[in-house]
Formats: sequence, C-alpha cells, structure tokens
Amino acid sequence: MIGPGVRASRVKWLLNLYPPFLFQGIKVQSISDDFHTAKVLVKKSILTRNVMGTTFGGALMSAADPFYPILYWRSLVRKGEHLSVWLKSLDSAFLLPATDAVTFEFRLDPDKLQQARRDLDETGRADISDEISACFADGQQVAHFKMISALRLLG
Repeated sequence: MIGPGVRASRVKWLLNLYPPFLFQGIKVQSISDDFHTAKVLVKKSILTRNVMGTTFGGALMSAADPFYPILYWRSLVRKGEHLSVWLKSLDSAFLLPATDAVTFEFRLDPDKLQQARRDLDETGRADISDEISACFADGQQVAHFKMISALRLLG
C-alpha cells in the first residue's frame, strides 16, 4: 500500500511493479518529490498490441487513470488527515493510432491545488478537472483525456 508518508521514489517503484502497469508496458519514469509532476511512458509491445498492431487504447487509459488522483492526494493530505481520492470520470479522444511509445506529463496547477484545499477545508470535498495528452516523442498528440478527480475527507 502507498501510505501518506511514502516518498515519491518509493511510490514510483511500487507503481512500476503494479501488475496492471507491468503487463501493459506502463512505466513511471519520474514523480517529483513534492508530488506536483509525474512522467509516464506507455511502451508498444506484444502485450499491448491490439488487432491493428497499435497500442490498445485501454493501456493508454490505464496510464492516464491514477496519476492525477495520486498527485492530488499526496499534495493535499495533511498529517493525521485521511483523504479518499479517486478518478470520478475520464473522457477519451483517440487522435492517432499509437504506433510507437507515448508519454504523459502530469502537472498539477497551483491554483487548482489552492482551490481544492479551500474546498476540502470548507466542505470536506473537492472535484478537480484536468486534461492530459499522450504524445509521441516528437510531441505529436496520440490521445487526449479529460478527467475529474474526486477528493473527500474521511472521519
């Protein structure tokens, strides 16, 4: 389990061993020490190929799914506070076939973090909208995702 005191390097290591990531060619390349950024690679491999020979869209969605919630959770939880965080919704648009490896670069917006903290302090809950693209090494977009992370204070 990834508890609130676990360092970013350990979270990265644990996620890279997580079977759904391991078997879908998803590799966490970096997570910043402050949990405000993460870089994730989805490799094209025999395990991720669809019938057309490109990377299965489900692998891209799996790579997009947990990172904003994890980054928000680790950035917003306070000592002694219990925070439940999950991906509430994910809308996807596949723009090109993923014929090669793609990268996601997750970045938390400081203004959204501040607003989420205010919402948590006032109501015990926050919903945060973000967008992320999966891109080839040259920056060309392969897929685009719109997502909402739900945060709830517990107890």
